[in-house]
Amino acid sequence: MKNSSKRSGKHSAKYSKSGSSRNGSEKHKQVLRLRAQIAVKAARLMTEEGTDNFNYARKKAAQQLGIQNEHSLPDNEEILAELKIYQSLYNPDSRDKLQKLRETALKAMQLFHAYQPRLTGSVLSGYAGEHSGIDIQLLSDTPEQIATMLMEHHIPYQLGEWKIFFGKQHSQQVPCYQFYAGEHRINLIVLSEKQRRITPLNTLNGQSMQRASIEQVQALLNSALP
Repeated sequence: MKNSSKRSGKHSAKYSKSGSSRNGSEKHKQVLRLRAQIAVKAARLMTEEGTDNFNYARKKAAQQLGIQNEHSLPDNEEILAELKIYQSLYNPDSRDKLQKLRETALKAMQLFHAYQPRLTGSVLSGYAGEHSGIDIQLLSDTPEQIATMLMEHHIPYQLGEWKIFFGKQHSQQVPCYQFYAGEHRINLIVLSEKQRRITPLNTLNGQSMQRASIEQVQALLNSALP
């Protein structure tokens, strides 16, 4: 009888561990499903509202879906993957629109060529929507020079600030001159010589920010020609 009791206890322990493992696996699958749902919803919001703000789209998507579990929130790269899929399925002319954005970016960069312009952001990365802003970094220890040049070309602008991350826990506010070229919004982000030597981080993945010179943007445009 004693031996039978011991065997029964061992079997119960095995079943308990097996049941716990299955429950954990099901919870993990549920979290993945929720992350995917939020990513799809966020991608749709970004396309329809013309925003590049991943955090805004992620939180709004979770709210609309009634999901409050923080572990169920997708990261930026998950949303970006769905954004590219969404654009290819529901916005087939997104490639042409991206080409126009890059053409506008190139013209602006050529205008400010003296300030060593670098294209960054969604227009360079390729996930820009029709209403995405064109982000261009300029190099100047005297930001007022940018304002003077804009006024000389009779270009109305607004002066604001732009947050640049130079480390996960280190960010700085830098001057940003915003104006419109037709229907396209251009953000001229002014970095000092010292700031330019430190490669900013990409807020999408925390890696070094991708930047393109005038020649590189021209090469991108040429490669997209039929």
